[in-house]
Amino acid sequence: MPNRRFARRTHREAARLAAAGDHPAAQAAFAAAAAEYRDRLAGHPGDRSSREDFAELLAARAASHAAAGDHARAYWAERERDAVAEPLGAPAPARARQRLDYPEAAVRAGRLLTAAVQAVAAVGGLDDFDPADPAGAGFTDLAAALARAARVFGRAADPDLAVGAADQAARMLLAAGRQDDLLRDSLRLAAALHAAAGRGAHARGARDLLGKYFPDAAPVTVPNAVTLRGALQAAAGTGAFADAALIRRLCPDPAGRDAAPTVSARGDLGLAAVALHAAEPAVAVLARTSPALAWRIATEVHYLLAAADRHGERNLHVNFRDHGPVWVAMLMALTGEGNRGPLMADLASALAGLCERLHTRHAAPEHEPLIRSAQRFIAAFADGPDR
Repeated sequence: MPNRRFARRTHREAARLAAAGDHPAAQAAFAAAAAEYRDRLAGHPGDRSSREDFAELLAARAASHAAAGDHARAYWAERERDAVAEPLGAPAPARARQRLDYPEAAVRAGRLLTAAVQAVAAVGGLDDFDPADPAGAGFTDLAAALARAARVFGRAADPDLAVGAADQAARMLLAAGRQDDLLRDSLRLAAALHAAAGRGAHARGARDLLGKYFPDAAPVTVPNAVTLRGALQAAAGTGAFADAALIRRLCPDPAGRDAAPTVSARGDLGLAAVALHAAEPAVAVLARTSPALAWRIATEVHYLLAAADRHGERNLHVNFRDHGPVWVAMLMALTGEGNRGPLMADLASALAGLCERLHTRHAAPEHEPLIRSAQRFIAAFADGPDR
């Protein structure tokens, strides 16, 4: 019989050890308490108090792992925390703050696909708040969420998306009178990305604000300057991508009034399936000749599909038997390098979810070789938590 009193007492001891810097001992205590909470919730999933305590424990466990430099285990703790906390139905701002811990942990662990998808989902939970009304409910929560998402996008997604989020976050934070680390990071990221893209005036504007509010802030470097627009234009130049109108619709000007701060804001989510079928052949060609371009196109379309899927986009759901195999094929084109590591594990995780859905939807027999190939990749690269 799971012992809640033991779990809570052990949780307190783990927190004490972590605060003292004894992270190995803290993790042993966290693991013992976590096992009790899992057993409790397996038998009593409606026990809100235990669920709240367990989510709190997992946050502390993730922080302890991160403090010890073990970002892989911190990621798994945040992933479990997200699943445990979901049924609690916290208010949107609190849930968004909590949900963003997950993609931030994913970035540190190198799980970039998960990071971007989860950051978009977290910001999406604040869709009801008005980004143009500083006096409105949730305005500062949305601003903070966009700033945190921008940091994730700067590592895991299209630089044009990252700069759109950073610019909007900075405007909103300034309007809200906040001059904290989130504003600093948004301005640093905006300055670096605008400069890398040759938008000198915008870069100077961000640098001027950075100098005004944070004169000692160090500049940041841009990890990857390949944009979705640039990748699609390069694919079009090789004849691998022919829909110029789709490029315009998917890639609004990152410095313009319609700049997209999240994947969901790129345009009508009904474009997701259209983009998939247009992009998959290009990814297949570029994967052999220009892997960085293939990766940018495939991952951005994957993020768009995930957003459409989460919003229940009808065409994608109703016709998943047609779209799903193309989605799998596009991601499988990224597996040719055979490199091990968190990116490949993340790719395996994404493919596992798609293959499971295709199994339940009874994918057509002609897709069986593709599914078997994906399953072999999943078996070779999938990982899991060390509890």
